Amino acid sequence: MPKPTLSQIAKELGVSTATVSLAMKENSRISDATRSKVLKAMRESGYVYQRSAAGLRKAKTDTVGIILNNVSDPFYSTLLAEIERALAEEGRTAFLCNTNESLDRQAEFIRKMSEYNADGIILVPAIGTEPVHLEQFKEIAPPIVCATRTVAGYPIDAVVLDDAEGGRMATRHLVNLGHRRIAIVGGVESISSFRDRLTGHRMALDELGLPFEESLVFEMRPVRKSGFDIAPELVESPVAATAAIGYNAIVTLGLKAGLQKAGVLPGRDFALIASENVEELQLTSPALSTISLDDRNMGRSIVNLLMERIQNPETEPQTLLLPPELLVRESCNPCQENNTLPKSGTTVRLV
Repeated sequence: MPKPTLSQIAKELGVSTATVSLAMKENSRISDATRSKVLKAMRESGYVYQRSAAGLRKAKTDTVGIILNNVSDPFYSTLLAEIERALAEEGRTAFLCNTNESLDRQAEFIRKMSEYNADGIILVPAIGTEPVHLEQFKEIAPPIVCATRTVAGYPIDAVVLDDAEGGRMATRHLVNLGHRRIAIVGGVESISSFRDRLTGHRMALDELGLPFEESLVFEMRPVRKSGFDIAPELVESPVAATAAIGYNAIVTLGLKAGLQKAGVLPGRDFALIASENVEELQLTSPALSTISLDDRNMGRSIVNLLMERIQNPETEPQTLLLPPELLVRESCNPCQENNTLPKSGTTVRLV
């Protein structure tokens, strides 16, 4: 499909090409009302304003856009550092966007990176991202690689943890300690990593002949306060959980604080496993067990896949699954109520 031109947009709006051009450049001579009409027409037509002069623009700009869902999450701060390190080794400069899980901010940044002719984009899809949110940029956006999350039903490169195996490992370890009421805390159904970890949890229960209880799945926005607020519900019900697997580090840290406020001590009264290893998990008391991955390996794998896509744009999209590791620390205690199943053979590392 041919890309729309400035003259076509101008004709549609009944204004001059110069007016459209000045509106795109946010010239003060153009009224806010006219500028809004021009920008709306651009979005609807799929027009992309290339800010570099076409005659001077290089085939590549040596820039990559990085779109994170929550830059305040220490896991993503660490991953960002590793991605930037790998990009620097490739001679690329990074531009960063923090969507804070906003689909509108995500769309605007993809558009901006397209306008600036970025070589590629690394994307942690915001909550609720569906194929339509990426399909609209298919003809104009540079190559995109998803990191830590995928977009169901959309063919796109991705580098993710094997979250199903991570959920399976965590659940089997807790069952081996005698726990039967294991809560899944944090995340929502529209996040691929949440769905995969829940799949792994159910897989482990099936393998061990235990029932899955929907009432022990607590979906929520994956932030620290969500974990803190849900803690009383986990331990004060008539059939309270005895263990929990947190969606990420900050949810689990919030849950730990909430449990302690309720007089429940992880590692003694309640077993707790996080997902995503960050330094704070080791420094808190008790130190928190977690499903971990190699941050540097993930950062380099993401950049390598993006470089491959830039060089070979016609190849089939691929998803790289990185292996998880269960790091067992002080927060996992045996459940005294029931500890009869045979050990599962899950490989763990005591740290």
